[in-house]
Amino acid sequence: MSRLLPSDFRGEKYGLTYRLVQESDAEFIFRLRTNPDLTRYIHDVKGGVEGQVKWICNYKIREEEGTDYYFIFFKNGEPVGLNRIYSIHDKTYTGGSWVMAPNSQMEEVIAVPLIMREIAFEIMGMENEDDYDGVHIDNKKVIKFNRLFGCKIYKHIQDVKGEYVCLSLTKEDFEAIKPKIIKLLNLDSDE
Repeated sequence: MSRLLPSDFRGEKYGLTYRLVQESDAEFIFRLRTNPDLTRYIHDVKGGVEGQVKWICNYKIREEEGTDYYFIFFKNGEPVGLNRIYSIHDKTYTGGSWVMAPNSQMEEVIAVPLIMREIAFEIMGMENEDDYDGVHIDNKKVIKFNRLFGCKIYKHIQDVKGEYVCLSLTKEDFEAIKPKIIKLLNLDSDE
């Protein structure tokens, strides 16, 4: 297993197709990241669509280095969500930047982080997801959602923007919970 993914990495699973983000995705990303219904707990985006294009260009350097992978997910050819594997070190990574289009179905909302974790653990050989930068304590839905996936809170941190919980997920814990999530959603792993 290699933690390096090819620049043309793509796949199809659980009724979704996915690939690495490209500059042409900047408008969709900007639209999601500036939607006031979705952005309460995520970092501000500056510079308009052009700023997002610049960010993607810088991200592509990290992608080539194997330290950051940013995925876009599609349903029937339409983009529905985003997720990242970043801060990759040895066998540990951080999962984040998970944001879904407002009209996404529940199956898509759950399939996106499921696929992201399958890529990290099963394709890249990672052993631990460590969200060291934390989830805001008031972002209860995301904390609860990640705990559904087997994530455990291992510390609290405080900064000028508030209190955060740091979550961790081992490959073993993910493998134990994955069949339950697939069954719960009635997902076909061969899709």
